[in-house]
Amino acid sequence: MVATHDIGAEIAALLTGPAWLGHRVIELGSMVSADEVATQLGEVLKADVKAFAIPRAGWPAAFEQLGIPKGQTGPAEAMFDAINSGWMNLGVEGTEHIPAATSARDVFAAARKAATNV
Repeated sequence: MVATHDIGAEIAALLTGPAWLGHRVIELGSMVSADEVATQLGEVLKADVKAFAIPRAGWPAAFEQLGIPKGQTGPAEAMFDAINSGWMNLGVEGTEHIPAATSARDVFAAARKAATNV
């Protein structure tokens, strides 16, 4: 996982840093389990939050509940299939790994603060 703040900061560093030639593959973020994310969200909300698995057949409906239009969940499903199959993974040889600097807890806390300041 990676926060948008971390993405922006890394892109700015790459664009303003030393020039390079050739091809670079950079992976930004850190692997975080669903249980870790649920725990951190629970800490911010001061509530008991639990992660649970959704069977593959239920993914389209779950993505639709998150706002993806009906019939257009294919790209999200493909991304999760790639992660679950190991095709898309952190730690691939030859990549420059940059760990995430912002935790899920920090993202949730900032969102909560923004929501209460509206």
